[in-house]
Amino acid sequence: MRFQIFATLGLCLTAQIASAQDNSSIQLPPEGARGEQYTTVTRGGITEHIFTSDEAIAAARDGEPFPNGTVITMDDYRDGALHRILVMEKRGEWEGGTAGAWRFREFAPDGSPNLSENGGRCASCHAGRAADDYVFTRDRMSGAN
Repeated sequence: MRFQIFATLGLCLTAQIASAQDNSSIQLPPEGARGEQYTTVTRGGITEHIFTSDEAIAAARDGEPFPNGTVITMDDYRDGALHRILVMEKRGEWEGGTAGAWRFREFAPDGSPNLSENGGRCASCHAGRAADDYVFTRDRMSGAN
């Protein structure tokens, strides 16, 4: 019985460590360098403005995977005020993670990193979108200018 408890505890700790991401290299793009705002998603009191590069939009239109280096930025507004900024970035060296080659980082409205979030929660949600290269709004990029 004692071995079983320690084995279960060990598995839980291992899973927790595995879900943590080193996302410290993900930076918040400057306001003018976020690319095109290709969609806005509204759910109740939440409004999300989502931005990416012309190259990512072209890949979505062509049905291709997003190129390495793709950055998607989401400004998350709650009841009209900026609540947080989320950034997802794709790099080949990250391939094989929960959400393929994507990693995630959260920033406060002032642009400082939210160190209490490691991106694991974002990755687990995006994991179910493998057919869309892990991006929920890929289809909306096809209609972007």
